[in-house]
Amino acid sequence: MKFPYIKQIHVNDCYAYQNFDVPATPLAEFKHIILTGKNGTGKTTILESIGFQMGLLVNDTFGGEYRLHNLSNIKKQPSQNFPIKDSLSDKRINPYNILDLHFLHEDNLELLLRPAEFIFSHFRAHRKINLGLVNSVVQEEEFMKNLKAESDPEKFISRFKQFLVNKKVYEAFDLIKDDKTRLNQNQIFFGSLTNILRRVFEDTELDLLFIQESFDFEIVLRDGRRMTFNQLSEGFSAFISILMDLLMRVDLIRKENGDYSYDPPGIVLIDEPETHFHIGMQYEILPLLTELFPAIQFIVATHSPAVISSVKNAIVYDLTSKKEIAGWQAGSSYSELMIKHFGLDNEFSPVADAILLEVSQAVNERNPDKLREIIMANEKYMTPSLRFEIENQIIALESKRG
Repeated sequence: MKFPYIKQIHVNDCYAYQNFDVPATPLAEFKHIILTGKNGTGKTTILESIGFQMGLLVNDTFGGEYRLHNLSNIKKQPSQNFPIKDSLSDKRINPYNILDLHFLHEDNLELLLRPAEFIFSHFRAHRKINLGLVNSVVQEEEFMKNLKAESDPEKFISRFKQFLVNKKVYEAFDLIKDDKTRLNQNQIFFGSLTNILRRVFEDTELDLLFIQESFDFEIVLRDGRRMTFNQLSEGFSAFISILMDLLMRVDLIRKENGDYSYDPPGIVLIDEPETHFHIGMQYEILPLLTELFPAIQFIVATHSPAVISSVKNAIVYDLTSKKEIAGWQAGSSYSELMIKHFGLDNEFSPVADAILLEVSQAVNERNPDKLREIIMANEKYMTPSLRFEIENQIIALESKRG
């Protein structure tokens, strides 16, 4: 059966705007959905409402038929008033009133009542790793049972170290028992995890070291620096928390299916995946996630031009203009996005704009000395290409004088 991914979100009221569809035309096939727009346009509100409605299915809150009815045709419940905070107001709005979800393959909606067979996670904007202490290995069956039952995402992620310790210790047991199949599965898992960390840290020599005396893991970088997962910077912590969650959920489903090559389907919400990351890494976030989890639909809220230009199989919807930008975004440069999509006059910063205005005035006045003064006064703000352009203008003006 084909998984019912979200094909359209009809927004009734997200505080700032009312009555529109994301995307304008329902998706005909699996695609990721990227929401962008200025602060206060409702990105987080939309994600929170999707998370609320999907959460009812995953947590088995209501009976199956009742929940399916809620998803296919939102049921108004004025007596249940749930708070969703917004930067512009603190209204209390029933999440059922905020939006309607429409799905691909609607005949298969009953699959959403089987949370053990698909992945659903909601990552809010302020994420940080806080892994629990591990003192010993835990009996595998009991640990997996408790992990499956955990509905709080932060508590789920906090078990990642125990998850790794169990895998590493059972790897030793499998070696003793000469269980080549399980041993190979664990070695593939740790090899993949190490390669993922190498990509995230942009360090091809990074190693993941198991410290058996303390039941901990250290990330060892090529320059000799060592750190545990709890010691990561906010940027790495925010992103790796997503990877930890999804790697564990995928592993649980693969183990249940007895197939470690299986890519489980799912729907994952991420608010501001670019949080605390430099521009280079912002380009890598979605490509890495979509490569590792090819059957998961990512619904993302972002301010980053790098994020929205990083993947092809996605639609981008701007909540500020209520327009969909499809097709061109993956081939656009950062500067094109800053101008065309984010509404700036050009790709330069306000500081650079002020410098360029001074340069333009000096050129119009045919004053090379003033151009030199501009270089001296603003040298630390100039890119090499901008300085080179001003110096060319000086040469051109002086050659005309001669």
